[in-house]
Amino acid sequence: MNSLLFTSKWRPYQLELSQLFRLALPILLAQLALTGLGVVDTIMAGRVGTKDLAAIGLGSSLLFPVFMIATGILLALTPLVAKQKGRENWRGVSALLHQAIWVALPLGLSSLVLLMNLQWVLNELSLSPKVFQLTDDYLFYCAFGLPGIALYQAFRFFWEGLGMTLPTLLISFFALLLNIPLNALFVYGWGPVEPYGAAGCGIATAIVMWSMLGLAIWYVIKSKQTRHLVKLSSGQFQSPSWTNGIKDLLNLGIPNTLALLFEISLFSFIALFIAHMGAVVIAAHQVTISYTGLAFMVPLSFAMAVTVRSGLAYGQGSLNALRRSLRTGMAVAVFISSGIALFTLLMMNEIAQLYTQDSDVIALASTLLLLAATYQVFDAIQVVSAGALRGLHSTKVTMIVTFISYWLIGMGLGAIFAFTDWILPAMGVAGFWLGIVLGLVLAAVLLQLKLRYLIRRLIRTGELQ
Repeated sequence: MNSLLFTSKWRPYQLELSQLFRLALPILLAQLALTGLGVVDTIMAGRVGTKDLAAIGLGSSLLFPVFMIATGILLALTPLVAKQKGRENWRGVSALLHQAIWVALPLGLSSLVLLMNLQWVLNELSLSPKVFQLTDDYLFYCAFGLPGIALYQAFRFFWEGLGMTLPTLLISFFALLLNIPLNALFVYGWGPVEPYGAAGCGIATAIVMWSMLGLAIWYVIKSKQTRHLVKLSSGQFQSPSWTNGIKDLLNLGIPNTLALLFEISLFSFIALFIAHMGAVVIAAHQVTISYTGLAFMVPLSFAMAVTVRSGLAYGQGSLNALRRSLRTGMAVAVFISSGIALFTLLMMNEIAQLYTQDSDVIALASTLLLLAATYQVFDAIQVVSAGALRGLHSTKVTMIVTFISYWLIGMGLGAIFAFTDWILPAMGVAGFWLGIVLGLVLAAVLLQLKLRYLIRRLIRTGELQ
């Protein structure tokens, strides 16, 4: 009897766990595939020469923040669609997709214009003429793909809001496979196609971006789960409407984008602050960023799954469903991140050796990886909390918390720890990573407090029962 009660008590959590894995695993694999695009570009351009490799590195660092502006805004579509699905308001789901397309169009075009006009940034970097030209050409060609990828993101976050993540995985792997022959064609040249070097990666990237959009449109029209919702024909497609979707997308999306940019820009500015410390410090910092960025994809994938599940529960007005989603998602993310932290502590030297054979870089990178291991669990807590808040249509506090945690604490205290002896003896680059640790701890605490407060408020207003 007791065993039956125990089974019935935990059965809903087992079902929730399976739902979260069904959503999170394709997202994780898709993120790895998209990361692979940059790896392929780096390897294939690097075979041409050091200057081409430098151009890819510089170009990618400028492309990514521009790309994230549209992504962060359109990511708001996922919780909005999930809520309407929870209410079984299918007309509202269609309206949101149409309005997201209208939002994606100016975002994509403005991203194109912005990326084509970054020569002033390159001028500040004192580059050689060859590297300047390669980087400028790479960005020029990539820019033509940004309208396509912005529209793709509208479709992607639409079907993810419906709880469908497998299409994201399949299209991401298609993009990775397509990128390889296109890079070979335009980077090295073949037949009548002349070799473009690093700039050829930009041409391949633009083609891949538009190909992803083409597959997305084909999928939503053909899929039984979406074709009755998309209504892309001229007679059914809705006109732009501020009150019927655009306002909600921007209210959620703009703070979300700013939060993402605060995080991305932190590491970029740290790289600038430590540039004078020498090649060993820069290399060790880059090794740590590369590894932790890869590890972060695991809790991030579960956070995106929690966004969908919490948005669905919000639309249903179900407090029990929301609590199950939050407890299960948080428990899994913390458990996996604890394992990653332990692995990092035990394998610090071996991880560093995967990137370099320089003993000085390995020694410093191991120290930084030790600091990074201490924040893995807190990072999981804060990103899942932010995902849940996004599912509950609350992103402004996340923006504020991210600014305080990353910039005032991570950057501010990090600079104090790195360059002064006001609190501790000057720690160099390790001081910045200590600042990041403290910032993430603060973010985890503040976002958890906000999440608890928001749920209590939704209970009081009767939106959750």
